Amino acid sequence: MATAFTKTKLLEEIDEDFLCCSICLEQFKTPKILSCLHTFCQQCLITLVEKSGGSLICPECRQQHMVPDGGVPAIKGNFFVDNLIEKIQQLSVAVQEHDLMCTVCQEGKATLICEECTGKCHLCSNCAKVHQNLPATKTHSVLTIEEHKKIQTRPKALQAVDYCTVHLKNELKFFCETCKVPICSDCTIVKHRIPEHIHSDLTDAAEDYDRDMKAMVEKLKTKEREVESSETEAKELLSELSALRDTEVHRLRMKAENMIQQIREEEQNLAGQLQKSYEIKIKRASVAVDAVELQHGSIKSTCHYMETLMHHGSAAQRLSTKVDVEYRTQQLLAMENPKQEQQEKVVFHPHEIPPAHSILGVLKSDVCISQCSVQNVPKQLLKGDSVELLVITKDSDGNQVVPRQPVTAKVVYPDASSENITVKDNGDGTHGIMVEGQKDGKYQVSMAIGSQPIPGSLISIPVVKGLVRTIGRKGSGPGQFREPYSVAVNKDSDFVVADRNNGRLQITNREGSVRKIFKFQNFKGVYSPCDVTVTEDNLCFSLDDKNRQVVVSDENGIVIRCFGQEQLKTPQGLAVSPVNGNVYVTDCGGNCVRVYTQDGKYLKSFGSEGKGHAQFKWPWCITASNSGLVFIADSCNHRVQVFGTDDQYLYSFGNQNGEGQMKYPRGIALENDRHVYVSDNHHILKYNCDGKFVCRIDSDTDGLNCPTGLALTSDKPSRVVVADRENNRIKVFVQ
Repeated sequence: MATAFTKTKLLEEIDEDFLCCSICLEQFKTPKILSCLHTFCQQCLITLVEKSGGSLICPECRQQHMVPDGGVPAIKGNFFVDNLIEKIQQLSVAVQEHDLMCTVCQEGKATLICEECTGKCHLCSNCAKVHQNLPATKTHSVLTIEEHKKIQTRPKALQAVDYCTVHLKNELKFFCETCKVPICSDCTIVKHRIPEHIHSDLTDAAEDYDRDMKAMVEKLKTKEREVESSETEAKELLSELSALRDTEVHRLRMKAENMIQQIREEEQNLAGQLQKSYEIKIKRASVAVDAVELQHGSIKSTCHYMETLMHHGSAAQRLSTKVDVEYRTQQLLAMENPKQEQQEKVVFHPHEIPPAHSILGVLKSDVCISQCSVQNVPKQLLKGDSVELLVITKDSDGNQVVPRQPVTAKVVYPDASSENITVKDNGDGTHGIMVEGQKDGKYQVSMAIGSQPIPGSLISIPVVKGLVRTIGRKGSGPGQFREPYSVAVNKDSDFVVADRNNGRLQITNREGSVRKIFKFQNFKGVYSPCDVTVTEDNLCFSLDDKNRQVVVSDENGIVIRCFGQEQLKTPQGLAVSPVNGNVYVTDCGGNCVRVYTQDGKYLKSFGSEGKGHAQFKWPWCITASNSGLVFIADSCNHRVQVFGTDDQYLYSFGNQNGEGQMKYPRGIALENDRHVYVSDNHHILKYNCDGKFVCRIDSDTDGLNCPTGLALTSDKPSRVVVADRENNRIKVFVQ
């Protein structure tokens, strides 16, 4: 039984699974080895390639392989596995060979074996003689069964003689170092000739390779231990995540159950209070109903009695009850109608929950910092403006999540000072960071999640001042101007421009897009607006100098009234006082100021020609403060005169020499009763309300040319809107 022992020993050394295909789970048939060193049956690989549409992915490690031109059959065969299977089959046969019959005659007992015939042909003594005499088989090696068993039980049983696949009868004895393949003697002469190819003894090369394989096995075992450690960590993480999931789900459900319980308790409490509140009220209402029903019943029964008596009673019967009927009627009529007592109503008012937030809470996750981003970053920011940067937090799969870690932000100002910015958590994986441009210069904003900075979050935002926008050009089309004399700002923050030589009012938004154009007609002459102002209720007062009138129109451009024709000679500027509502008009021809009510009633005028106090030389524009003061640009006297609520002269400024001196002022605007802005020939000058010069708003490069109208927006700081008359443009400045 030495052969059976050998087979058992061999199977112990070789895992039986090593000889089975992992696809069909059967012993390999025509085994093919892939470059990842996994082996499969040829037919299994063919089926796999057909199902996958021509691609070959290893079922074991999922590595993709190229299918050679010859298809799966052209893949290198695993001859080692093939030989193992054959050897084990031989050992299995050897165990039972003592009972084998002759393969040829099927009658005699087999005593000999042909080693070279397919399947190891078993022969009786007679058939063996014939086998050895046939020309085709006379060279075959025929051994007795005992000799065959001895060969099978040798220690090197697995190392059978390997033959060349090209020269089939030649044993492989050499190894071509150049081509990295075993070769026979004939190969060294034909395709692997010296000196192009280097040869070595097959056994020596195998021993060298064994040493290399031993080293590679050691490295792989080290790698295996590392991977095993990673596998352990991965399993621990999996277990940790599973436990954390169960814990958090339990916490969520407990929170929900507690809230449900609280809601139920609150429901019972509120329902009880409602019941108790309405029990008394309903009881009172029931008593009132009973009283009304009783009174109603008395009146109804009395009416029924009297009607029956009238229709069916005799004269004597009717008169006999006269006293009682009259008394009862007077009694009922004298009764007061029941007054229904107003009961206080108690109603349930549910608490409103913002739709962006959950009742229970939100799920917070770790974020992948490389997936997070910052949006809504402006190229620049105007001084006084603000912008909300938007931080979007995502996980490694790109899903928007609410982060576990806090989002923080910091800003460094142009003067190198810095402070932390409050971050608004929107509860949906977005965070708002408000940056306010209070100072001009470069702002540096940095953002982080936990301790990790968001990629690209060191954002540089320039905050600019000075000339920030130019609107329009010369022409008569929409958005074009011909000598715009004045500009105002309405309640929608739009610009209302007195486009004088185009005979119209033109309304644009702050970016310059035209919203409306008003061209008033049916006047004696062509409508020619030289000044415009808008009241708090959005009424538009424009000054038509050619027709010497004030035109009042609504926000849709419909004319409401016109006035001033009888008094005005050469009107130039107008203002509406926010205190008394009076309309002030500068009359250059009369060197005075005319005062009207908003209905057009003429009240008075003040001022005369000259250089003294309350005297004018071509008074151009005018404005009124929230405290009732009136500021008048006395153009040819190169000054601004200020008058009180009673139109009495107070003081003047601007005509002094040196800094703050103005020349031909033609535009004036007030900022919250604190500052006065004046436009002269080429500049925009800023003063405080006492007339002290503060600064110049424009610069020489801005190229202003005879600016004649000024207006201020409600921003902080205000935008200064200038009607740049000779340049046919509207220009906007930030201080």
